[in-house]
Amino acid sequence: MILGWATTLREFTLPEFFMNFVVLGFFSVLLNGFSFAVNNIFDVEEDRLAGKTSNLVAAEEVSVKGAIAFSSIIGIISAAFFAYTCGLEGALLSLACLILGLLYSAPPFRLKEKPLLDVVSHGFFLGSLLVLLGAYFRGGSPNNMTYAYALAFFFISCIFQLQNMLGDYVFDSDAGVKTSIVRLGSLEKGRIASSMFILIGITLTVVAAWRFNIDWLPVAILLFMQVLNFLLIQPKTPVYVVYVYQKKVQPYLMICWGVILLLATLAS
Repeated sequence: MILGWATTLREFTLPEFFMNFVVLGFFSVLLNGFSFAVNNIFDVEEDRLAGKTSNLVAAEEVSVKGAIAFSSIIGIISAAFFAYTCGLEGALLSLACLILGLLYSAPPFRLKEKPLLDVVSHGFFLGSLLVLLGAYFRGGSPNNMTYAYALAFFFISCIFQLQNMLGDYVFDSDAGVKTSIVRLGSLEKGRIASSMFILIGITLTVVAAWRFNIDWLPVAILLFMQVLNFLLIQPKTPVYVVYVYQKKVQPYLMICWGVILLLATLAS
C-alpha cells in the first residue's frame, strides 16, 4: 500500500513523508490484519492438527468470540480511516479487501479451497487492491506507474500464495484441504503449474512496464522477486534450500527489497 502511495508522490518534505508513512503503514497493518485474524478463526482445526502456535485461537490463548470482536474492530477502524483519507474510492477498495478476506476463509464460500480462486483472490486483496488503495491516500490518484505496480503485485502476492501451498502440500493433502496445488495430484505438477503462472506474471510485468514507460530500476526490482521465487520452486532446487530461505532469509529479504523498491519509486 505504501508503494502505491509512493507512485503518486512528486513533491514532499521529509517530516511530511515520515508522518504519512507511519500513519499509512499502521492502518495498512490493521486492514491486512483483519484477513489474517479471520483466517485464524476458521482454520482452528487445521492449525491444531499442524501444531501451529502462531494461531492463538487454535492454541486456546484467545477465545473465538474474542477473535471475532478483534477482527471486527480492526476491520471497521481501517475501513473508516481509508474512507476518510481516500474518499469514495478508498471506501470501496478497503471494503473489497475486507470482503475478499472474509470470503477467502469463511464457509460456505471459503475461496481458499476453491480451485484457482484460492490464488487469484489472494492476488487481489493482498496485492493489487492494496496498491490502488494507497494511490488514493490524501487526495492522490493512480497513474501509469500505479497500474504497472498493481499488476506486478497481483502476481507477487499470488506467487507467495503458491509458495505456501507447495510448502503445505503434504499436510493439506493428508488433512483433506483441497487447494489448487493439492487438486493437481502431485507436488511435481504443482511446481510445473506454479512455474508457468510465474512466467506469465514476469511476461505481463515486462509488457506493462514497456506499455506505461516505467523506469528500468523499479521494474528490475519487481522482476527480481518473481524470478527468485521461480528458481526456488523448481524441482531441482534442494528442499533444505527452500526451507532455509522461507524460515531464515525471506522475512529480512522482503524488508530490504521493499525499502529498495520504495527508494527507487521515489527517485523515478
